[in-house]
Amino acid sequence: MPGHDIIVIGASSGGVEVLSNLASRLPASLPAALFVVLHVRPDAPSLLPAILNRAGALPAAHAVDGEPIRTGRIYVAPPGMQTYLRGQRLSVERGPRENLHRPAIDPLFRTAAHYYGPRVIGVIVSGALDDGTAGLQSVKEAGGLALVQDPSDALCGSMPAHALDRVDVDYCVPAAEFPDLLVRLANEAAPESVQRSQAPLEPREESEGTLERPLTGENIGIDSGLTCPECSGILREVRDGEVLRFRCRVGHAYTSQTMLEAQGDSVEKALWTAVRSLEERAMLMHKLADSARGRGRDPIAVVFEDRSRALLRDVQMLRAQIARGRALEPVTPETA
Repeated sequence: MPGHDIIVIGASSGGVEVLSNLASRLPASLPAALFVVLHVRPDAPSLLPAILNRAGALPAAHAVDGEPIRTGRIYVAPPGMQTYLRGQRLSVERGPRENLHRPAIDPLFRTAAHYYGPRVIGVIVSGALDDGTAGLQSVKEAGGLALVQDPSDALCGSMPAHALDRVDVDYCVPAAEFPDLLVRLANEAAPESVQRSQAPLEPREESEGTLERPLTGENIGIDSGLTCPECSGILREVRDGEVLRFRCRVGHAYTSQTMLEAQGDSVEKALWTAVRSLEERAMLMHKLADSARGRGRDPIAVVFEDRSRALLRDVQMLRAQIARGRALEPVTPETA
């Protein structure tokens, strides 16, 4: 009977130290494969595999598309790509961003839960916002185990705190307890039969080449009345237990907290675009006033000058609103 041989870990700010310490204390004989997503910039090289190789006995490398899954190894999601589990192999593709990230934690957790169910251990450690919460919920619904770093122990406690608040986690422990706990759980038999719902696949690339039919924007969730900040497509509202998510047809996905973050960025861009447009219109009015005055048409020049001054007053009001307005302030669970 297989044990908990699929361990998926999500980390962000403050996660490198946790992952390095974990790798340093895991034995080479660990009967499980580890899959790690660390939020990194897409245009910067990831040094995490080298760090983990120096730290411990388990070989670590960036995941490669089509690579077979083997126990006793650490697979790290490469920058700028999404990493999925697809049956007995890995899938690494430039899939849609989720929760403003690529790589994102949720797609890895969701596909692991879909294919491996109760054999999966999902782990959320230090990081900002709430990527991984929906994925950890998928792991639980599929019969797997949910582990969370104690938020008070994390350098950045937002990610584990969101998961702890919305998911019925099995263990909430300091990072120092993860190695022994994971070794013990990996050597325990996973439930062979459990009442569970199979975690659905979502973006189409998650099930390419299989008989699985992924869910699309047409048949998952309900209309939210919101548009996708990235592609302006219609967002569907999806509830997974206590986790509220939004997802567009092409696969961009947001938890409630990252949706607030993405909306804030969109609002600020729209406001600054309005400032630029008004300033350019005021400049044009001023040029037309100069042109009219040069042709001796002073009454028309006065009209253009008045409109230019009115536009500049609007610009100043808008700049002041951006500077002091609450519309762009971050929203956290403490202030909500």
